[in-house]
Amino acid sequence: MTATSKKKRVFKNGLEIRWLGHAAFRIKSPGGKIIYIDPWLENPVAPPDAKEAESADLIVLTHGHFDHIGNTLELAARTNARVVSNFEISVFLKSKGLPDDKLIGINTSGSIDVDGIKLTMVHAIHSSGISDGERIVDGGTAAGFVLKLEDGYTLYHTGDTGLFSDMKLIAQLYKPQVVMMCIGGFYTMSPVEAAEAVKLLKPKMVIPMHFGTFPALSGSPEALKKALAKSVPTKVVALKPGEVLA
Repeated sequence: MTATSKKKRVFKNGLEIRWLGHAAFRIKSPGGKIIYIDPWLENPVAPPDAKEAESADLIVLTHGHFDHIGNTLELAARTNARVVSNFEISVFLKSKGLPDDKLIGINTSGSIDVDGIKLTMVHAIHSSGISDGERIVDGGTAAGFVLKLEDGYTLYHTGDTGLFSDMKLIAQLYKPQVVMMCIGGFYTMSPVEAAEAVKLLKPKMVIPMHFGTFPALSGSPEALKKALAKSVPTKVVALKPGEVLA
């Protein structure tokens, strides 16, 4: 993180959430762990310093598409971070040279505790093919991830997904306080579907993502706010790429 990163003060537990554009986030947990989710660090709207990541303890991948696996290989190799993904992605990353003891391949509804961070893979409606040169190889099933941090504070990254009614079960089981939610449309939920997802999940806060990267991803935080109106008390916090909630 650079001195030029703007911060919005929200949390009181030391948590920091930095949006790096598209679906990429850098999270600093209350215990000081550095977590990257879907680290496409050279996406078209990424802040200039995004790819200069000096440390990472954990990388979380929601699915196999190039704009989510992104810079995982070089980031994991440089930082010695462990990578949590579905099983098929972990096999692919091993074939590309990442060591087996740094790869954790789980599956839907599975959970893993990594140094006090509990990660649970939850359902998503999306595809997950991995680009390998000119081939598309099996990337398993797309997912979202719930992260329960050291102090119990809970985040949910939806990954790329359509709307599904079992989001209500995610709310009941895991009670996420902050949801990083795709809103761009075309490949994922638009603001209209995302508003219904918010009503099912009822988090304290939603951070919109996966919008504005390409012309097709035309959904906006303003459209999400309009679709929600006053139906739920959830706060929509629209970050600019590089901006930090702390």
